[in-house]
Amino acid sequence: MRTARKWLLRVAVVSSVVAGLAIPALSASAAPASASPVLTAPTGSSLASIQKQIKDQATALEKIVEQYDGVNTTLAKNQATEAAMQKQLAPTLASLDTARKQVGSIAAVAYMDGGSLSTMSAFVSSSSTQDLANRMTLLSQVASLRQDEIASFQRLTATYQTEKQKLDALIAAENAQKKSLATQKATINTKLASLYKLRTQAYGRAQEATSSSHPAAPYLPGRGGKVVAFAYAQLGKPYVFAADGPGSYDCSGLVEAAYRSVGVSLPHNAAMQYHAISHISRSQLSPGDLVFYSNLGHVAIYIGGGMVIHAPQPGEVVKKASVNMMTPYVYGRP
Repeated sequence: MRTARKWLLRVAVVSSVVAGLAIPALSASAAPASASPVLTAPTGSSLASIQKQIKDQATALEKIVEQYDGVNTTLAKNQATEAAMQKQLAPTLASLDTARKQVGSIAAVAYMDGGSLSTMSAFVSSSSTQDLANRMTLLSQVASLRQDEIASFQRLTATYQTEKQKLDALIAAENAQKKSLATQKATINTKLASLYKLRTQAYGRAQEATSSSHPAAPYLPGRGGKVVAFAYAQLGKPYVFAADGPGSYDCSGLVEAAYRSVGVSLPHNAAMQYHAISHISRSQLSPGDLVFYSNLGHVAIYIGGGMVIHAPQPGEVVKKASVNMMTPYVYGRP
């Protein structure tokens, strides 16, 4: 009896972990974006026309990049949650094996006292946790003194199975969405490749040229100053889809890396970053704060003096720009 209570207590601890799991839902912004149409330039297209095509395609790609980053972030979090749950569950699963043996002993004793051989055999032959849970009610015929323990075990096992199924379904859905977004990314990258050819015709190279030397970061005190110094050190590094350093970045990857350098963890997605930090007004901006654009589709690091540093788009590099390079959407402070 004492052994049975011990493993039931362990089940209760694990159940409390399962019941408290926060299973993040996919944000509406993670819905796959529709790919923009293929753009082609007639022979003799003007430089302005080529630039517009590149900008349009890069803007479409950035939305998908941020969605992809968001799905990756949520997926990683759910996988970590599942791993932690499995670790917590391991002692309970071991206890179930012990419990099955104990039940077998009860069944044997009951049979010796006149129980039904067919009933005992059906119960003891249970080979899985689910079978054991399903057949627990049979013990009312052979172990009436343990019905409370059996009922508790059934409830806790059912709770675990329900939560585990939810988590597995969510991870499966996210993997499917991640695959869909990757397909869209590949499609738009194919379109961008054709535009890069046009860029090469116009500029002589597909990737933006950058100087090997960049201005040193101004001294700024505090954590914000360290974030700005990190951003300065990344100037000239190329924009790369889903990258968070050290050799390349996308917009939210640059912000994630900059704050990681000062011990602050942020998700790799602009919209998630905004929802994870304090919201401020433009008049409150100080170096190290974040400026969001395009309905949370792009993010930059404010460095003071009306300037930001950001990873713009494919074909470009991390650079300084005016805070008004696009119309700012909202502002935040990690």
